[in-house]
Amino acid sequence: MSFRINTNIAALQAQDYLRQTSDVQQKTIGRVTSGLRILSSGDDAAGLAIANTLRSDQAVLDQGIRNANDGLSTLQTIDGGINNISKLLDRARTLATQSASGTFSGNRQLLNSEFGSVINEIDRQAQSIGLNTGGQFAKSLSVFIGGGKAGGGISEITNGSTTINLSTSTVDAKSLGLKGTQAAGVSTINLSDSSATSVEKIVTNATNSTSEAVGGFTDFYFKGPGFGGKDRVKVSVNLSGVASTDTLVTAVNAAIENAGNGATAQATAFKNSGVRATIVTDASGNKSLGFTSGTTAFQVSAGDKTSNALLGNVTSASDPTGLSLKNSVQGGTATAAAATTFAQNGTITVRLQGSGLSSPVDISLAVTTATTVDQALTALNTAVSQNSQLQASGISVETATAGSNLKFSSNHGERFEVQASGDVGNVLGLGSFASSTGATGAFEYTATTGAAAALTATTNETLEFSIGGGAKISITAQAATNTAQSAADGINAQIATQASLVKAGIVADVQGGQVRLRSLTDSNFRVNTVGNANIFGFGTTTATGTAFAANTNPDNNTTEQSFTAGGSQQTGLVAFSAIRNGSDAQTITLSANDSSGATKTVSVVLKNDSSSQSGASVDSAIEAINAAIQKTNDPTLQKLVAVKDKASAGGADGINFLSAGSTFKVQVGTNGGGTGLGNQGTVVNSATAGTGSTSDISSQDNAQAAVSALADAVQSLGNAQAAVGKGQNQFSFAVNLASSKLTNIAAAESRIRDADLASEAANLSKSQILLQAGISALAQANSAPQQVLALLRG
Repeated sequence: MSFRINTNIAALQAQDYLRQTSDVQQKTIGRVTSGLRILSSGDDAAGLAIANTLRSDQAVLDQGIRNANDGLSTLQTIDGGINNISKLLDRARTLATQSASGTFSGNRQLLNSEFGSVINEIDRQAQSIGLNTGGQFAKSLSVFIGGGKAGGGISEITNGSTTINLSTSTVDAKSLGLKGTQAAGVSTINLSDSSATSVEKIVTNATNSTSEAVGGFTDFYFKGPGFGGKDRVKVSVNLSGVASTDTLVTAVNAAIENAGNGATAQATAFKNSGVRATIVTDASGNKSLGFTSGTTAFQVSAGDKTSNALLGNVTSASDPTGLSLKNSVQGGTATAAAATTFAQNGTITVRLQGSGLSSPVDISLAVTTATTVDQALTALNTAVSQNSQLQASGISVETATAGSNLKFSSNHGERFEVQASGDVGNVLGLGSFASSTGATGAFEYTATTGAAAALTATTNETLEFSIGGGAKISITAQAATNTAQSAADGINAQIATQASLVKAGIVADVQGGQVRLRSLTDSNFRVNTVGNANIFGFGTTTATGTAFAANTNPDNNTTEQSFTAGGSQQTGLVAFSAIRNGSDAQTITLSANDSSGATKTVSVVLKNDSSSQSGASVDSAIEAINAAIQKTNDPTLQKLVAVKDKASAGGADGINFLSAGSTFKVQVGTNGGGTGLGNQGTVVNSATAGTGSTSDISSQDNAQAAVSALADAVQSLGNAQAAVGKGQNQFSFAVNLASSKLTNIAAAESRIRDADLASEAANLSKSQILLQAGISALAQANSAPQQVLALLRG
């Protein structure tokens, strides 16, 4: 055994153990007093990270539950408001039912006054609860609650949110079908029984009756989303028994119902539009025929003098004769004598476009050198009368007499044009433009090659061009030598002097030893040779100056009056000019916001080339635009429709864009020719135009219509309330799940972060005993060196 004074190993060991025991005691006391197992990151770094994440999740869920409860409270408030609107509908139905009775002998105006107040109160309360059109809560409401997990292409935020879609649950009068769009006839013309322009006087007027396509039936035409352009819907009204405004409305609504029951897609769209006839009474007491819809913007126009008069287009306030709807076009010169025959065998193509035709209609007449003018005119008249497209557009041959100008008419009051090719002798008086390969080619072409050219140097010949159906452009050219190339060079030199031909890309070259004319820009064109030498190989005609028919001779008394539904979003009249050149494609983009605020767009390209003639006329442009809109299958965009309109009876045709939905924009593209739609490079914004309709019960017929509308309104209100109720249940279920998650996450954090006090109490007792024992042992270890003194004293 050895003894050391300088180093007391026992004391050092005792001190170390005593330090460890003291540290354990301090931690144990901290855990007991705080209740936490982890006092610092050193205690359990991984556990602390997990616990902090769980604590953060708890904070999110805690606030998320409050969010859901706030949403639940909002929906409960909305639900209460809908319950009150339901009571208002009950009162409105009571008033309407009372007024709808044929035995009611009281004052309907008093009933109607209260009825109007009820409708206005529905609007006020719908706005108060935020479920009016465009209201605070009339959209898709997403409430973030938390606790979501990402997976399957769904983000954590999306999974942790509850969405309530109230965008289609608006409950104002318009949404319930009690207010909407309205197209009304001329209000200054009175249809009342005592008026000179009463319904009975209009219906029995002999001139009006003569204009009817089918005796005893008058026609109206409707255009709207899904039934625009060529798909417009004809409503034929049986006039039997119609002698007053009430019987007129009944007959028109019956005809509307019949038209809506058709088997076509446009008939279904028309039926779904909910268009109804009504009588509109102005402040002066004048009664006019009107049409209303709760959901659709539309346009209505007359199809004969009777319907035109019923829409207020009469000769005067004292004459019930409807204004004429006839629009006429006649050839530039008279046809040849009856026995005149054609100079060559081939096909004459007569092209008609406009008057609602979605694309040009070509009538082909096969002629030989034995065919007489009389025979050709008879064939033309038969072909036009048997063409379903032309009949639907109201176009017919009015005059087809040899020796007189050919005359075509439209009884719909719409402009149209007539052109021809292949009649190189201008026998029919419609022009002598050649077809693509002489007698049997196409109406127009992007390239055509001459034949049997009598190339003669230094001899002039005049060529006339029509680009895309436009007015003739003349050049006079000659060849320097007796070669096709020299002729082509001479033609090109003259083309260079005409900017319109240069823009159309017209050039001359040589193919197969003959002069060829073609367009480098894919422009459609026709060519006519003035003279009888056939120098360039494109035919001969001695009728100088008659190559282009005069197609602008409308009946000066023509009146076209279309009525566009007020209360709808409209751009107003946007000007249109036909696209002529193949390189002048124009892009039109329509955009509208859906109920959630998302922008929906559709674009359509208008052009006139070998692939499409969508920009060749205002009618073809409307067809292309409406077709593109319907193909989107987007409910927001499908509320839009393009209709033909004009500023006045004699004004130029343009396009008006309509929608019963929210505001929208039309972005007008640019092209090199400055043709097509509108002021190029601009954006046209829609605005509410005119006054819409409001249900009323001022007459028995209107009251009966109101009863039906209110029945639908109750159903619509129930659907809206169901959506609100579903939302309340969604929030309740979401709160339940979030609360369960919150409890379990809190328990999980507790197991990681909180101290086990029973275990810590035992550890505290143990450390206290060890501390006491360590202090005693340290004292003894410190006294051990003193034992060495005993050795020194010895």
